[in-house]
Amino acid sequence: MKTEITRRRMLQIGGAAVGGVILSSADRIVRADAPKPAQWVWKPIKPESIQERAYQSAWAKIGCMYGIVESIIGTLTDKYGAPYNTFPVASTVYGSGGIGGVGSLCGTVNAGGLLFGIFVEKQEDLFALCNELSLWYEKTAMPIYKPVKPNQDIPIVTSVSGSNLCHISCTKWSNASGHKLMTMPHFERCNRMVSDVAMKVVSMLNDYAAGKIKYSETLNDFSKGCLACHGPEKDKGNVSANMSCDTCHENPH
Repeated sequence: MKTEITRRRMLQIGGAAVGGVILSSADRIVRADAPKPAQWVWKPIKPESIQERAYQSAWAKIGCMYGIVESIIGTLTDKYGAPYNTFPVASTVYGSGGIGGVGSLCGTVNAGGLLFGIFVEKQEDLFALCNELSLWYEKTAMPIYKPVKPNQDIPIVTSVSGSNLCHISCTKWSNASGHKLMTMPHFERCNRMVSDVAMKVVSMLNDYAAGKIKYSETLNDFSKGCLACHGPEKDKGNVSANMSCDTCHENPH
């Protein structure tokens, strides 16, 4: 008697057989050979202990993001070895100049977000830390740090960026100081600022790990007023941001 097997049935049988082989093989491979995930646990660091390293690392690559990540991950590597020594620190050079010189997100804020992402498990906590750092960066007059061995031993004017964007931060400093951008004084300013943000990031991670983190930064009243209508789930609902609006926008009302 001739037995007929439909195409659908053949696919079901074949899929089950092949699927069984693949799953059982994968199961054996995972159990036998796959290494356990590295435990990226935050280890407290004295914030002031990394400032000079952050400054010098930033000069090594003219890299703001690199300077922060190298100083923090490098310090953990020196003290504890693995898994911290497996991080590809050199890859963070891309953050320089607001991501490859584009002038967007400042590399120091970018670095903070990366490090929070490595050491903070809960997404809501990660986002809260990123918001806190960004608003602090917008409001703080920098640079503050005075290097032990300055590359450029010159008076450095401080400025308040009002934004987490590289091009706004740097242009406001240029206008305040009278120095042109992409010059040695400009690099000196940014590399000193790397130390300031590195210290802030370490302080925040120390407090978070100890369960003592406090979120104190808020938007200014102008920006809160904008979001009261334009923010998500509001009347207009066409703006989703937690940045100072008045840095770029005038009051249209």
